[in-house]
Amino acid sequence: MVDLILVGFMGSGKTTVGHLLADFIHRPHLDLDQMIVAHSGQSINQIFTEHGERYFRELESKTLASALSEDGVLSTGGGTPVSLTNRQLLHEANIPVVYLKTSPEIILERLQDDHTRPLFRTLDKNRLIELFQERESYYEQSADIQVITDQKTPSEIVHEIKVNIRKMNVARD
Repeated sequence: MVDLILVGFMGSGKTTVGHLLADFIHRPHLDLDQMIVAHSGQSINQIFTEHGERYFRELESKTLASALSEDGVLSTGGGTPVSLTNRQLLHEANIPVVYLKTSPEIILERLQDDHTRPLFRTLDKNRLIELFQERESYYEQSADIQVITDQKTPSEIVHEIKVNIRKMNVARD
């Protein structure tokens, strides 16, 4: 069973932080987008181009459901919690979900030269901010813990997550 799930907007650091957390607990890092690519045999860009976002989101839900039974730290895609089905899967899994909250300005800075994200390539600054605002409540609804990532190193973010997980575990005992 997955030990921890990371959610957040594209560019929030889910993959980077996920790798560090997985290394810390000696478990594999699971990247939902990479799992979708492996199962479909197509890149995310190809799936969006050839089949559209709706088809991608269906694949995402199926892959999320199966990923939750694997061992490791799971980094979800930026749009994963938008789907009610996915939010229910995250909630019912009873696994700590961490929202890596990153401001749109930092996201733009981090992704300015990234051409691998189909949605980011089609967005101007205003639309990116709108999309972030549309998704923010879904991240918050899904999360047990929120960590603001702006002006923090990946190691500082990992430390903050570990502290919050310990607090959660103490509260449950």
